[in-house]
Amino acid sequence: MSEKLITLTDSKPATIETDVKPGKAAYSVPVLRIYGSVSKLTLGGGGSLGDGTTMDMVPSDPMIKENIVRIDTHPLGIGLYLFDYKPEYQRHGGTGRQFGVMADEVESVMPEAVSLHPDGYKAVNYAMLGITHRIQ
Repeated sequence: MSEKLITLTDSKPATIETDVKPGKAAYSVPVLRIYGSVSKLTLGGGGSLGDGTTMDMVPSDPMIKENIVRIDTHPLGIGLYLFDYKPEYQRHGGTGRQFGVMADEVESVMPEAVSLHPDGYKAVNYAMLGITHRIQ
């Protein structure tokens, strides 16, 4: 059995004939998931949650997060991440996939944006970084 697969070259798409063995699936293009625009999330949201409410400090300590993936770099040189809060911290930070920063990185470039929560984890004032943060 033969199937046509399309690959991209520097100039234009090319078609390549490839033999696909029985029982083996042909290559399929990965699906891209979009969580939001990093540029829109970092252009000075002014600390608004979108409903006219000003946000407070947001839990941003790496010790309370899991499934952390760096997706970009903030103009200050700190990482921008997707992550989940550990179950015991979801009441503070939210459930589902989150977008944000790591407090230890922020502390190294803008210590005034970081504070210590009474429960022992660090929190960040996202408005000071020009990031709109939404709790899901």
